[in-house]
Amino acid sequence: MNEVAGWLGYSLDRPGGRIGVRGLGDRVLLLGRQAGRLASLYSYSAAEAGMKVAVLDVDGSVSPDVRGYYDTYDYSSMLYEAFRLEGEDAMHGQLVAGAYAAALDLTPEEEAILSAALQKLSAQNDLATPTSLYDALGGVEGFRGFYVDKLRGRIGALKLLDATRAEPFDRLTFEGALVDFSSAPYPQAAELAACLYVAKVLYTARSSAFRSDALLVTGAHRIFRSLTRFQHSGRLMAHLLEFPAPLVLATQIPALMNDRLLESMPVRVYSSEAWNARRNWKQAAALACSFIVCDDRSGASSGFAPRFVRPKRPAESPARPGTHVVVNRGLTRTILEDVVRFDTASRQSVVMYLSAMFLASDVEAELDRLHSGGFLILEPKENGSGPKIFAYTVTEAGRRLLRGMTE
Repeated sequence: MNEVAGWLGYSLDRPGGRIGVRGLGDRVLLLGRQAGRLASLYSYSAAEAGMKVAVLDVDGSVSPDVRGYYDTYDYSSMLYEAFRLEGEDAMHGQLVAGAYAAALDLTPEEEAILSAALQKLSAQNDLATPTSLYDALGGVEGFRGFYVDKLRGRIGALKLLDATRAEPFDRLTFEGALVDFSSAPYPQAAELAACLYVAKVLYTARSSAFRSDALLVTGAHRIFRSLTRFQHSGRLMAHLLEFPAPLVLATQIPALMNDRLLESMPVRVYSSEAWNARRNWKQAAALACSFIVCDDRSGASSGFAPRFVRPKRPAESPARPGTHVVVNRGLTRTILEDVVRFDTASRQSVVMYLSAMFLASDVEAELDRLHSGGFLILEPKENGSGPKIFAYTVTEAGRRLLRGMTE
């Protein structure tokens, strides 16, 4: 193995030795408060080694550090494909039912009701959106009364989570990319979207169409939580453990992680504070800011000092709230005017519409700056007879900025 091609840091046990990405194993857990930092380091080193890693950044800890090394997408970019049921294949419908069960902590009975509704939607070539599911639950044969009404209420609370046609899913499964879920409108939306992405990846891997070298999921405790019901089926987790490619899960709060998942991952990488917090261990304490690799298969453990992640693009200086650094005055004004003019101006439509006048990369960067600065917001809007889409709306701060540029 060529450790120099993708190394995580300097070994503390072998002078001059290095810990390589490929040497960790196929089932790896990153644990402790520094798990986000280590996940960023793993992603950075894997990209340096030429590996194609599919990164589901649930807690948003990786994307700021490796932006520029990965094609980065917002959580809604491929959500339409995650919602789209693959014909009448029962496997995908059951995985999607498992995704809803994991995100909402449903019982096996409630998961069975969802699975029946999803089979109905599959036959209709419909999407597995909360809105479609809410309507389909009313017509599920064999299930009536309190449980269906209760489940419809829980699904109805997620109606704002919808999607529009956007990026193809093979951007993630073929080429390796990063999906950032930190911009989701509320935590449960991010968790459900992440579970749906996992379900789609598992279904894709079943048909041998997953060609990325590894799957990395951050914030894993949010989607594979410690079980509150012993009768919970954990279908999505069971299929995840059978994933044919290397799997890396990161969690900053191991205590909230599913116990069965913790026991099923043989290689664990602890940040120093997580290692030192463990009791009844005879091993020496870990140095501050270091990491310990513990392999349960052999009982061996080794430490390493992490290397530095080099940003590919210089970090922008933070702006004061309510201010905006105008890079291209004409582009900023055009974007704001077009969003005001069109009610359903999505990210993709704005980029395509303005690509004749400006570089697409400049339009995307300006949209990101306006969005992060609070001048634009994404919210669900009606799209005629089709599903709702997330489209931009100019905030009051954005209108003040536009007035200042037109006066």
